[in-house]
Amino acid sequence: MKDESITELFLTEVVETILMDINKRFNLKPKVAIAGFSKAGKSSLFNAIFGQNIAKVSMRTDETVQTQTKESFGIDFTDTPGIGTDMFSLEKVIETGIMNDQQVIVHCLNGASGISEDDQNLHRAIDASSCKGITVVNKVDLLEEREKEEYTVSIKEKLSLTPEEFLFISAKRNINITELIARIHVILPAAMQDAFIAKQKANISLKRSKAEKVIYSNAVLTGAVAFIPVPVADLAVITPIQIGMVATIGHLYGMAVSKKSILELLSTIGAGVSFREMARQIIKLIPGYGQAVSAAVAFAGTVALGKASLYWFEHNCSVPESKLKDEFKVYSEKAKKEYEHYRDKITKNKDRADRFVKEIKEKKENIGEILKEE
Repeated sequence: MKDESITELFLTEVVETILMDINKRFNLKPKVAIAGFSKAGKSSLFNAIFGQNIAKVSMRTDETVQTQTKESFGIDFTDTPGIGTDMFSLEKVIETGIMNDQQVIVHCLNGASGISEDDQNLHRAIDASSCKGITVVNKVDLLEEREKEEYTVSIKEKLSLTPEEFLFISAKRNINITELIARIHVILPAAMQDAFIAKQKANISLKRSKAEKVIYSNAVLTGAVAFIPVPVADLAVITPIQIGMVATIGHLYGMAVSKKSILELLSTIGAGVSFREMARQIIKLIPGYGQAVSAAVAFAGTVALGKASLYWFEHNCSVPESKLKDEFKVYSEKAKKEYEHYRDKITKNKDRADRFVKEIKEKKENIGEILKEE
């Protein structure tokens, strides 16, 4: 009983360290601005990305009268004043420091009008700034194919952009907004990408794609850990990895995740997890091939837990217990068949597993960084 209490205390400290690291990562605030001239549809684009009417939308050219930076989403997303009005010249906007205080600037052009000299000056200003820029042509729903072709020629002549370097969108009709989100994500600093995926609401497939990577990255790690001949390895290492995986998936879907809520999810799944935990310990007693089989069970169990968690969060944490258990069983059977495909990758991750075991024993703050590797 004393040994169990020590192990429980150890696990609690390790899990808290991992959750703290994950929380810090998702609390980072990427800085993204939308810049453009009046009537380009900047505010509509701002709203399309978050799926809510956050910024005002109006036919008045001076409706956005000041810089709007929204932090309620955990992201600094700036809607700049409409440039080109009597109130706001390009020079005045540049003077605010917005251009050099962002990580990404989305230059929003009005597809219903031609590219003006002012548009060209704004494009040059963004290029000259320290941030990365993305050019979009809004209101594509109003353009015929011939007009799109003409605009493509114009944007090449006046902004020196090829068709691959800009994007036709419609904030109002939600055309190519998911593609825009994907492009913003790619050019953001790596440290900011997860936070951005979590907060945006327009590209759900991006959330799922990231969650899938997290699941298989951690499943590969647990499989590699199972090869390590340390008696406490399964309990003291695999469990924190799985908890960290569930926490990451929850954050990606904008859920406030705590150790308590994760344990509630694990208890909801119930016997399936307990059986696999027990199976790992029993199989290791088999001489010769025990460790290899254990790796397969660890991999399959982690994938199943990750997929069940993803299903849980995608359904707003309101899945009936019986349904969640059924999903876990289905995912587990599929994952067993996938093991052979991942066997080589698991073997290649032994060094990563050794490093994680070492870090977790010393309870260092960077153990969460090892979980991020994909």
